This record gives sequence, C-alpha cells and structure tokens, in this order.
Amino acid sequence: MASSSSVGDKQLQRIIRDLQDAVFELSKEHQESGEPITDDSSNLHKFFYKLEYLLQFDQKEKTTFLGQRKDYWDYFCDCLIKIKGANDGIRFVKSIPEVKTSLGKGRTFVRYSLVHQRLADTLQQCFINQKVTSDWYYARSPFLKPHITADIINHLYELNQIQFDVAARGYDLDADWPTFARRTLGAASSAHMWKPLSRCSSINSLISNTPHLQAQEGSLIPGLSQSLLSELGDSAGPSSCSVAENLRFELDQSELRQRELSARVRDLDKEAAELKGVVKDLQGQLSSVAARKNSETSNGVNHQIVDLHERLTASETKNMNLLSKLDEALNEKGQQTTSYYDSAWKIQELLEKLTAAEEERLAAKKEAEDKARHSERLSEQLKLREEELRTCEEKLAGVKARASDDKDEALARLEELQSVVGRIQGALTLKEKETGNLRAQLQGVQASLEGRERQAEELRKRLQEEREDVEQRCGLTCEELEGQMLDLRRILKSREKELAASSETIQHLEEQLDKLNAERETPCSEGDDTDTMVCSDRDYKTRCDSLMEINTKLLQTIAVSETSIIELTESRAVLLDQLAASKASEKHLKARIEAASMNVEDKEQKILDENLRLEQSLQKVLLQKEELDARLKKLQQENLDLLDAQSSLKAPLTMTQEMLESTKAEMVEKNLTASQKSQSELLEKLQETEEKLRAQTEICGHLQGRADELENRTREIYYEKGAAELNEKTSSLESKEAPSKLVMAEAQLELNLREVARLREEVVELRAQLLAGNQEKMKLQALQEVTAASREDLRMLVDQLKAQVEELNRKHVDDILRLQEREEALIRERDGEARARAGLTAEVMSCREEAERLKMSYDAVRVENGESREALHRANTETAELGVHVCMLTAEKEEARLRWEDLSTRLQELEEEATQEAERLNACVEQLRQENQELRCQLQTEEDLLALKQRLQVELSKAQQEVETLRTTSQEGIQVLQLHPSSQTASHDNQLQKATPELQEVKSQLEKEQERFFSLENKLKQMEAENQRCCQQIEEKNIQMAKSANLILQKEDELIHLKENLSRSEESLAAAQQACKEMAENLRRVTQDKQSFDLRTAAELDDLYRTKVNLEERLVELIREKDALWQKSDALEFERKLRDEETERDFNYCLGCRTQFSWWLRKYNCRLCGRPFCYYCCSNTVSTRQGGSRESCCQDCYSQHSAVVERHPQVEVTHSTPGSPFSRLLQTTRSLAGVAGGKPTHTSTIMLQML
Repeated sequence: MASSSSVGDKQLQRIIRDLQDAVFELSKEHQESGEPITDDSSNLHKFFYKLEYLLQFDQKEKTTFLGQRKDYWDYFCDCLIKIKGANDGIRFVKSIPEVKTSLGKGRTFVRYSLVHQRLADTLQQCFINQKVTSDWYYARSPFLKPHITADIINHLYELNQIQFDVAARGYDLDADWPTFARRTLGAASSAHMWKPLSRCSSINSLISNTPHLQAQEGSLIPGLSQSLLSELGDSAGPSSCSVAENLRFELDQSELRQRELSARVRDLDKEAAELKGVVKDLQGQLSSVAARKNSETSNGVNHQIVDLHERLTASETKNMNLLSKLDEALNEKGQQTTSYYDSAWKIQELLEKLTAAEEERLAAKKEAEDKARHSERLSEQLKLREEELRTCEEKLAGVKARASDDKDEALARLEELQSVVGRIQGALTLKEKETGNLRAQLQGVQASLEGRERQAEELRKRLQEEREDVEQRCGLTCEELEGQMLDLRRILKSREKELAASSETIQHLEEQLDKLNAERETPCSEGDDTDTMVCSDRDYKTRCDSLMEINTKLLQTIAVSETSIIELTESRAVLLDQLAASKASEKHLKARIEAASMNVEDKEQKILDENLRLEQSLQKVLLQKEELDARLKKLQQENLDLLDAQSSLKAPLTMTQEMLESTKAEMVEKNLTASQKSQSELLEKLQETEEKLRAQTEICGHLQGRADELENRTREIYYEKGAAELNEKTSSLESKEAPSKLVMAEAQLELNLREVARLREEVVELRAQLLAGNQEKMKLQALQEVTAASREDLRMLVDQLKAQVEELNRKHVDDILRLQEREEALIRERDGEARARAGLTAEVMSCREEAERLKMSYDAVRVENGESREALHRANTETAELGVHVCMLTAEKEEARLRWEDLSTRLQELEEEATQEAERLNACVEQLRQENQELRCQLQTEEDLLALKQRLQVELSKAQQEVETLRTTSQEGIQVLQLHPSSQTASHDNQLQKATPELQEVKSQLEKEQERFFSLENKLKQMEAENQRCCQQIEEKNIQMAKSANLILQKEDELIHLKENLSRSEESLAAAQQACKEMAENLRRVTQDKQSFDLRTAAELDDLYRTKVNLEERLVELIREKDALWQKSDALEFERKLRDEETERDFNYCLGCRTQFSWWLRKYNCRLCGRPFCYYCCSNTVSTRQGGSRESCCQDCYSQHSAVVERHPQVEVTHSTPGSPFSRLLQTTRSLAGVAGGKPTHTSTIMLQML
C-alpha cells in the first residue's frame, strides 16, 4: 500500500513539474515571439493536458439525476457561482450553446480564464473553499495540500504576464483540446491587430464583442489577394512560411543583381563613349602629327629636292614594292579587322547569350537551390518527423515498458499478497502475447460474468429457497414439537389420571375382595359370594384388558416420541449438511467472485480502456457477495437459533422422557406388585371357590328342601346386605378418597348398582336352579369349567405379564443405555460444536483479516488501476497527439508529394533545359574554341604583321637615313651646282620644275601612306586591345565554363543526392503511410472496441441497476416479512411463557437449587423465561434493549443471551464508512424499519446481521 501511494505521489510530483515547465516554456515563447499564444503552441497543449490531469486527479465520482458524470466544471460552479465578479466566466460558458458536456464546459472556462488573465485568481478562489474541495476530492488530491496548491498558484500567476489568443468558440471542446489556431484572412489578422480583453469585461460586453469580431472577419475576406503569402503560410505551416521568405529574399537579390547589371551596362556604355572620345582624340593627334611631319618633310624635301632627284627612281621602286606590300598588309589587316569585328560581334552576341544563359542558369540555379533548400527543408522536416516518430515510438516503448514494469510490480505485490495470482500472472503474460484475441476474450469474460451473475442469482435464489425451506421446516418443526409437547403433556396427564383411576379401582377391588372374603366366612352368604366372585373375576379381566390396552398405548406413544426424536436428530443432521453445503457453496461463490474480480481487473489492465465501469460492476458484485455473506450469516444465525431451540427443546424432552420413564417404571412396578398380589389373591380365591364348590355340591342336595325358606331369607338378606354395603361403601369412599375422586365413586356406584341388578338376576337364576337341581349341577359343572378356563387364562395372562415385564425391563435397560449413548453422543456433538464454533470464530477472524488484507490489496490494486488508467489516459492523449501529428504528417506528406511531383517535373524540365543548355554551351564552347583558334591564327598573323611593321620601320629608318643622305648629297649637289655654271642651274631648274610635281605626288602618296600607316597602327592598337580584351573574356569564359561545368557536375551530384534523398523520403513516407494506416486501423479498432465495450457496460449497468432495484424491493419485503415473523415469534414466545407460567405456577421450590420457598426464601421469576427461582439462582442481569435497564434472569437464559451477544456483536456497524454504500444501505434499512413499526431495534439487528 505504501509503495503504491509513493508511486502515485511521485507521478503527481512529476505532473506538477511538467505543469511548471509548461508555464515556463509559455512565458519563454511569449518573450521570444512577442505575440499572443495561440492554439498552435505545443506548450499550450501540454499545459492544458497537465492542468486537466491535476483537476481530474483523485476526484470523487458524482453523477447527475440522469446518470451523467460530473466533472471539474461542476466543481467550479459549486465554488464560484455565488462569488460576484468570479462568476462571469460561469455565466459566459453557460451562454454558449455549442458545448454540451461537463468536460467541454470546464475546458471552455479554463480558456476563458486564460484569455482574461484570471486563471490563478479563479483557482485560488476555488482552493480556498476547503469544504467544497474536500467534498469533491479525496485525500490524495494535491488541492487538499496547502503547500502544493500554493506552489501551483504561484506558477500560474506567471501566466498573467502572457497574452493568449484562444477562441472560445469554433472547436469541439467536448471531444478534446484544440490543436490548431483558427485564423482570419487579410492583413488585419496579424498579431499586431490583436487586443486582449479586459479583465473586468462582463458577459454583455463579451456578447457585444462577438458580432464586431464576426464583422471584422467578414471585412477581412476581400484582402485575400494582399495576404497571399500569409494564406500560403497558414495553409502550409511553418515550412511554407520559410519558403515564402526565401522566395522574397531571392527576388530581392535578383532585383539587386539586375540593378547592378543595369548599372554595369550603363558604366560600360559610358566607358564605350569615353573610348570613342579617346579614339577621336587620338585620330586628331594622328592628323596633327601627320601634318607636322608633312610640313617637316615638305621643308626637308624643298631643301633636298635636288639630292633626292637621283634616288627617286630607287625610292619609287622601293615605294612601289612597299606599297604593294602595304596594300597586301592593309588588305590582310582589313580582312583581319573585319574578321575581328565579326568575331567581336559574335563574341558580343555570345556574351549576351552567355549573360542570358548565365541569368537563366542563375535563375535555374536559384530555383534549383530553392528546390534543394525546399527539399532539404522537407528532408529535415521528414527527419524531424522521423525523429518525432522515433521519439513517439520510444515514448510508446517507454510507456509500454513502464506499463510492463508497473504490471510486473503489481503482479509481484499481488504474488506477495495472494499465491493464487501466479496463474493469473501467467495468463497475463500469455494474454499480452495474444493481444489479437482480446476481443474474443472480452466477450468470453463478459459471457462468463453473465454466467457468474446468473449463477450468483441462481445461488441467491437457491439460498433464499433453502432459507425459506429452513424457516418453514423450523416453523413446522417448532409447531410440531410444541404440538407434540402439548400432546405428550395431555397424554401424560390422562395417563396419570388413568393410573390414578386404575390404582383406585385396584384398591377398591382389593377392598371388595376383602369384604367378599369376610362375607364368605358366613355360611348363609355362600351363594351370593360365588356370584360376586364370578362378577369380580369378570371385572378384573376387563380391567386387565383395559390396563393392557393402556400399556400398549403408552408403548406406542413412547415409540412415537422416540421416532419424533429420531426425526428431529435426522432433521438436525440434514440442517447441518445443508449448512455445510451452503458454506461450501459460499466458499465456491467467493472463489468464483474473486476469480471473476481478478479476471475482470486483469482484463481491464490488458484492454487499456475504461476500468471505472468494471470496477463499479465489481463493487456491485462484491456488494452482492457481501449480501450473500450476510444472508449466509443470517442462515447460520437462524441455524444456530434452531440449534438453540433444539437444545432448549431437548431439555424438556429429556425431562419428559425421564418423567415418562420414571412414571413407566413406577407404573410397571405398581402393576407388577398389584398383578402379583391380585394373582396370589386370585389363586387363593380360586382354591377357596373350588373348595366351596365342592362343599356346595355336597350341600346341594340339602338345599333343595330349604329352597322356599332360602328364597324369602335371601330377599330380606339381600335388601339388608345391599343397604349395609351401600352405607359401608359410601362411608369408606368418603373417608378414604379425596374430593377429587368423586367421579370414580359415582362410577363405582354405577357399577355397584349394576352388580346389584346382576345379583338380582342371579338370584332369579338361583331360584330357577334350585327348582331344577340337575340344571344347577350342570351349571355348577359349567361354572367349574369356566373357572378352570379362567384360571388357565389368568395363568396365561400372568405369563404374558411376566414376559411383558421382562420385555419392559429389557427395553428400559436398552433405553437407558441408548439414552446414555445418546447423551454421550450429544456431549461429543456439543464438544464438536464448541470446537467447530471455536474453529468458526477462528475462521471468521482469519476471514476478517483476509478481508482486511484483501481490502488493502484491493485498494492498492485500485490505486494501481487508477495509475494504469492515468497512464492509459496519457497514452491515449499521446496517441491522440500522435494521431494529430500523423494527420499533419500525412497532410505535409501529401503536400511534399505534390511538391515533389512538381519538383520532379521541374527538375526534369531543368534537366532537359540543363542538357539543352549544356549542349548549347558545348556548341558555344566549340564555336569559341574555333574562334579562339581563329583568333590565335589572327594573333599569329598580327604578330607577323608586327614583325613586318618592325621591318618596315627599319626600312623606313633606312629610307629616312637614305633620305637624309640624299638630302645631304642634294645639299652638297646644290652647293656643287651653285658652284656650277648657270647652264647647269637652268637644267637643274628645269629638272626641278619637272621633279616638283613628282615630289608633290610622292609627298601626297607618302602622306596617304603615313595616314594609312597611322590608321593601321591605331587599328592595330585597337585590335590588340580588343584582342587582349577578347583573350581576357575568353579566359573568363573558360573559367566560367569550367565553373559551370563544375557546377553542372555538382548539380548532377546534387540531383543524384536529391534523387536518393527523394527515394529515401519516399520510402520513409511509405513507411510513415504504412505506420499511419496501421495506427489508424488500430485507432479504429480501439474506437470500435471502446464503443462495443461502452454498449456492453451500459447494458450491464442497466441490468445491474434493475437488479439493484429488485433487490431493494425484495429487501424491503424481507424486512417486513422478518418483522412480521419476529412479531409472531414474540407472540409465540409470550404464549409459551404464559403456558410455562400456568404449568409452573404451582412450583413451591427453586428450579435451580431445588430448595423450598418460605417466608425467608422469596420466589423470583426470570424476566426472560418466567420460571421461579430463588434470589441466588436469579442474580444475573442482562440488557434486552439498547440503552435500556438491565433485568434479572436465570443462569441458563444468561448463558444463552451472552452466547448470542458473542456471536452477533453490534460493533460491526461502525466499520462502514459514512459515504460507503453500506452506510446508505443501513440508513435505508433503519428508515424502513422505523416506517415498518413493530420493534425497530430488532429489525435493525436483523439488518445488521444480514449486512
């Protein structure tokens, strides 16, 4: 018991710690988010479940008038309904028609208190009311412990700093706590628009706020297009919100990149414009340089025309060669420039294409990254879900392990308490392995329960019938015994009277015989004496016959009494057998009920379902068992009463037997003595009569002559004799007999009158005999023969009487021996009964100890059952949470599957585009390679051109040197020519005039060539710059191509990895789907089993309720019948006391010590039996009523009363608790006993015995 209570306390402390942790997590979540807590919070779900568990922990079971179970909502109503300000929540919850059950109303009230930040105040108001709290909760509840309640309230006050946005409507709170938040669409539904309700808001303000909220919800619907992301976030959950944020971030990045690219394009345009300006400047500089050089050359040519005239031909030839070379070079350069321009345009186009491809690739990359992130996110979510599933499975395994551990501990404790539970534990292990057969086992258990209930009902009916039979038999036996006692007393009185009459008749006959003997002495009365002797012989024969008949009747009555005693012993043995059978059936019923209770408890623990109803049914079965025990005790009490009555009847029976035996012995002795005396007298009288007959035969002849004289004399003598005899008889009867024997005297007078009449007739006959002597002789012979026959008859009668006396003596000895044996057997039976009573008391004590031990074990099992039920409730809640998580996972799985399908299609498209792009990029790479080769060829040609340029420059320098030499030679020649004669000057002038146009042409050609040269140089520089730029771009493109190839390889690897992840996620999703299906199937099975079990339990409850009503009605009827029977028994006892007083009123001595009452020894009557006793034998006192005065009684009544009080102590009433069904049953029985009237104390003791 202590271990189970410590386990319950530990579990309660763990729940309180979990509640405190949930409060801390809620405050932390509110501080981190800065937004109100909604129904999406898992910490809020945990807080609700833990608080509801504490509110329902160790709560007393109460039901409404219609049988519905009350919950903590009714506790709140009882505590807060009369407190002004605190009952606003009660009225608000009552105004909501959506919530039907008490549990849903309690949840709505808790949510209302959270929203209004008054949960701690409300609970504190409830916990302060200790009277209502102790009325609603048992002692193990934390709300009855001030330090625990103070700790809980202190932690709940932290919730006043947190804002909660939980709706009071729109959820099925009767079924479960809500697991998601109901949000409205639009921007106005954000957390910044939420305003907490004031704590002082009344019911009217709340009702007036609801249409405003509805209008606000209606006005927020048009903003659907503006809140698309929020809708996506609401529909997709936290993962879709992160996806939307990533998309926004990537769009912002793409816009920034686009802006950067446009800025770069503008910068490039500016740079191109600047380069164009630079090109123009360079061209102007080239033209100025060319003009300057032309002026210098023109001046030099003017000075050196003469000198160069001779070298013009060689220079012209050389110039022509150079021009041809230059034309070729220019053609080549033009072709190169055109090719360069074409390649540049192509490169530009390729660059544009590359930029577009890069943009597309970047977009694809971004999309792929988004998809990868989304897939990673999905994979992470899947991993989280898998981890959650694993944790849930681990929790389930832990719960199962804890449940198994708890079960093992419970089974160990039960093994310690009861050795019988080992088989049940084995059955439990087997039934744990055979969870699939639980339904059939449940049906079997229910069928067995129904069968056991039927058996219990049959046993109850059988016990009732047996009890009724026993009562009837006891009533009949009591009535028969009382009737037999009365008959025996009447018979004894009649036999005593008959014996007295017979003794009187015998005495009278003896007196008559004496008188006859005295009269026979006179010779005159010999004839009359013979007549009287003959008459007395006949009378004696008739009386002997009557005595024989009386003796036979007495023997028959003795035999009947013996048979009745034997039948009583047999009925007692039958009753004892019935008691043993009832005890065996009771033990069997107890074993069955215990087995049934253990089986039901095991099935409850194995089903992991509601055990409360089965406990109630078990309690009702236990009540029925206790009722059966009470009835069995009642039957035992009745049997004991019957045994007491039998023992009380045995005493008078023994007394009557003793009296009968004593009377029989006395009668037999008297009869023997009288018969012996009469026999001797008869023999003597027969001898005398024979002698007289002989004398009369001799005198007969003498008597014939004297016949007339004798006739007259006989008449006179007869009359005188009759008168004298009458006087003597009356005087002797008056002197000897008491007044009580007047009847016998009258009878004797009648007989005497008859004898007188007969004597007259005999006188007439004697006259006739005297007239006819022969006839007289024949008559005398006939008389002699008759006397001989009568003598033989008397001898035979004497022999018979002797045989009967011997038989009676033998029977008397046998009866004495048999009575001694019976007495010894009764003593042994009494000792055995005392030992059995001691054994029964020991068994009762052991049964009580075992009952206490079983009660303790039952309490422990009930506590463990409650803990297992709580664990089962937690497991159910966790399974419900898992079901919700599974539903969420299935929804997310469907979304992930759709997204995966979209991703797969998108990836396929991207793969196709990537393959196309890769092919296009490969083609572009090939083209770029070809162009690179062409550019390399062009570079080689440009290098060749550079070499030619250098050679040309060398040649130009040589030509300049030659020109300078020509100039010097021409100056020298000019000087020489100046020195020559004028003829030569004139010829030279003519030559000069001829050479000037040629020189001008040459100058113009040189200027053109210089211009072409400079332009070519500029073009070469531009081409070099462009070539360098192209090379750089080509290198960059190569690098980018390598990077893109690496990226493509990475993407391919990522795609492969994603495919693998997708395959794994598909497998995990398939496994999760399978697990979800299995869990859904298990949930469906559990719900079906629960529904069927609820239906069966409801039907069983209905049946039990009907049986309870029937039993209550039957109990009332039995109480009334019992009261009537007790009244009858009291009346019979009163009549018996009256009869005993009438019969024992004439006792003048004490029945205890046998001392005579006198003036100094007073007579006292026992207040229980009414018999007379002295002061010393009637000194015991007992109390017959509770609280009444004590009354004096005899020792026998005192011992019987003390035995009854020891067998039925009334202290057992205090064992029932005030709130138990036993106390209620006692109250109902007391009220019924008070209504029924009669003897309330007696009926209450009956009911206590029955209970």
